[in-house]
Amino acid sequence: MNLRQRFAELLQTITKNIPEREYYVQLGFLTTLIQEPFYLYGRPGCGSSLIIRRISSAFKDAKILRLGKKQKQLPDNINDYNLIIFDNFAPSDEQSKNSLQIVIHDHENNSIIISGDQKPESALSRSEVSDQVTLTIMLPENISSDALCTLLQISDGNSNVILPPQIAISAEEQAQWLKEINKVTLSPNTLAVIGKVAEICSSNGVYVSIRKWIALSNMIKAIAFLNGRNETKLIDTFFLGTTIWGRSASNSAISKSYREILKTQLYKNTPSLLEKPYDADDLLMRVEHLVHSSNNLYETKPFNGEKCLAYRITIAGESVPLYAPLKYIETDVEFNPYNELHQIEKRVLCNYHGTSNCTITIDPQVRTSGLRSYAKQASGTSAKFEEFGTLPTYILRENAPEIIEEKKVIRDALNEEIKQSMDRETANLVALRNTYKLFNESKDDLFCFTQMFNAVQDDIKAQFDNTANIIKTIKKASETISSFSNNMLKTPNLVGKQHAAKPAASEAKQQAPQAPQTAQAPQPPTSPAK
Repeated sequence: MNLRQRFAELLQTITKNIPEREYYVQLGFLTTLIQEPFYLYGRPGCGSSLIIRRISSAFKDAKILRLGKKQKQLPDNINDYNLIIFDNFAPSDEQSKNSLQIVIHDHENNSIIISGDQKPESALSRSEVSDQVTLTIMLPENISSDALCTLLQISDGNSNVILPPQIAISAEEQAQWLKEINKVTLSPNTLAVIGKVAEICSSNGVYVSIRKWIALSNMIKAIAFLNGRNETKLIDTFFLGTTIWGRSASNSAISKSYREILKTQLYKNTPSLLEKPYDADDLLMRVEHLVHSSNNLYETKPFNGEKCLAYRITIAGESVPLYAPLKYIETDVEFNPYNELHQIEKRVLCNYHGTSNCTITIDPQVRTSGLRSYAKQASGTSAKFEEFGTLPTYILRENAPEIIEEKKVIRDALNEEIKQSMDRETANLVALRNTYKLFNESKDDLFCFTQMFNAVQDDIKAQFDNTANIIKTIKKASETISSFSNNMLKTPNLVGKQHAAKPAASEAKQQAPQAPQTAQAPQPPTSPAK
């Protein structure tokens, strides 16, 4: 039996029949193994005494000193004991407080466990030992109904366990392993995570002493060593993202940031995965518009940095302008236009329905308040919009040569964008597949925090599936534009000629909208590429 197999059996034994608290037992055992003090916080009846008994049982012939209500007096030589336990510690008890300070400052080869039901930030700061206690293990107050039912079915009701002599840890072995743990190398990835967590602690006002950082790094090394490695991995740092930091606010801030730190390290060689996902649907919309739109030249004006069609509508007695980006004309895309303040007007929806006529629906609230009541815009809109009117668009010239030339330029730019995006997303897909495979190799590692491991794997898989969908959409855009040729550009497209030309600034009163002819909308992919 090698060391990893031995510890796997040991951990399985000491966590037996403690549902939903297994990782807390493992973390407490690991801290005890490397002789670092930790505070076990939990309300009465939450299982702290059981966890301490289980951790204690892992050490062969250990001399244990328990300090609590029954015994408060420290013996003359505390270093005669392997494990010192402070039961139900309360900083208001001056003798217990003084004993803890002595043990914390004078211990040499002892493991120290402090348990109590007072919040860590209060108990440790009042005892003036916060900087010397490596971490806090905060036990949850409740367990799920499934875990409770599992506990109730334990037939003998005996919560104690007996480790086989061949896997229990002797003091000599522990001392030898501590020397070997010190030889383990912290990988660049691990150091990067520690450094970024330290930055988060600093920015959130969480003081962590250098002594504590050294102790935490030794825990990371110990995890690597017990898994048979001489260098640490990202997975060894998982416990840094758990509730070990004492204060609830600190735990929340650091845990949330840790996930992002871990993600940054996972994708450091593929930085585009850390950016906003590529909008392949927008690419496809632009390709569809290029291929299926007419070569008409419309009257436009520059607005918000793009070509827009200008309209005016009258609501609640006010005539107000609206600006629809030219890219939406002759498409089936529903969009919000710009208002006169250069803002997106969320109380108005527009759709050309594949023609050059703009159908408008509005939030019913603005029928009485008007669009210039911007307080309504800020407070939100109704879920249901009402039909308002149809606005015609003025066509300056049909099958205009300048539009044909412009579309050729757009076609070339889209082809280049398709190539670049396809190359990038394909590389991302390969990187995600390799990351998932490499990360999956650690799923059975000792001291692996299963909840976080599963969350990371789910994130990688979600990224993979999303990237596969992006590639599928890019491929559809590529196939659509490949049928587009210069000869087609010279052929007049009748889309948009179904309506007579009318002035662009024509007023739309509250009239019933005309029924525009709609074009076939592109169908989304049904499943991601595998």
